[in-house]
Amino acid sequence: MKNTGLISIIAAVVCMTACSSNKEIELNSWMSGLSDETPAWQLSIPGAHDAATSGIPKGTVAHLATCTQSFTLSEQFDKGIRFFDLRPGFDGNAETGIDISKMTIMHSYTNTGVTADEALAAITGKVRENPSEFALIVFRIENNDFTPEVLSAAKDSLCNLLKKYAEQGVLLESFKEGMTVGDMRGKVLVINRNGYEGRYSCGAHATGWGGVDSIVSPDGTQKAAIDVQDDYEWEDDGSCGAGKTASFAQHAAQFAKESAEGECWGVNHVSGYFMRDGLPRPHEFAEAVAPEVCKWLAESEDKTPLGGVMIDYAGDPAYMGDEIIRLVIERNF
Repeated sequence: MKNTGLISIIAAVVCMTACSSNKEIELNSWMSGLSDETPAWQLSIPGAHDAATSGIPKGTVAHLATCTQSFTLSEQFDKGIRFFDLRPGFDGNAETGIDISKMTIMHSYTNTGVTADEALAAITGKVRENPSEFALIVFRIENNDFTPEVLSAAKDSLCNLLKKYAEQGVLLESFKEGMTVGDMRGKVLVINRNGYEGRYSCGAHATGWGGVDSIVSPDGTQKAAIDVQDDYEWEDDGSCGAGKTASFAQHAAQFAKESAEGECWGVNHVSGYFMRDGLPRPHEFAEAVAPEVCKWLAESEDKTPLGGVMIDYAGDPAYMGDEIIRLVIERNF
């Protein structure tokens, strides 16, 4: 059951804070107000965790356990999202068989119904329509019961798809140290969490995803730090709201120091889940965590950059996903 009372109170506080600004932010072009000289890593960028899951059928176990978004990728872009977490893979498992003919976006064993091609088309299309903007995509192959041969086929499929979109000129060919907003406008930076191993590559490769690791250009000559907070597993004991917000705030303070001292990209997750009756519960987790994070963002006097802020139910007022986006964006101005 939603904690509607708490959400209403927090929303009122957030509204009073957010509405104190005289400038209304246009969410589909909010980056137009950024200076071209701003270092790209010194921004606060709203992002969507497991971004392609909105089409998972309601009323199913899959929806209960693996749906983390309410809007399509294009709709999320229009609501201000500029960082997209996508998990390409193949449908099926070792018992039922794995279909390697079409790469789809997965969440665990759930097929989201969105192909990897459709996901890239949606995001790159929105950036083309809005050339003042840029976007980031982080890919991780969802490796469900994959044999080495199937995993190799998945990497082949993803890299071939990246090559297709790179040839269209919208994907950044290579991560470079010191990139600014001006360098990235009208482009999409892909961060691949899987190794390329001699295949076509573009954007950057992340050497790890938790704590401080590195992002590296395809040729290995360009490198920067990346600091990721992704504490996603919590107990169903009422502690996740305060606990996750504390993790978020701690990473925010750490990243502010790192990004001021040198180039460091940040990813700070609001998303997560707890288990109940043997199933992940991202919906209930978001209901508990979002009001606490919104309160922290609204009351924070320190407007230092947060990096990418990855949320569930991006733009959905039922989970304060719209307020989180606005509060994150406003830190840039």
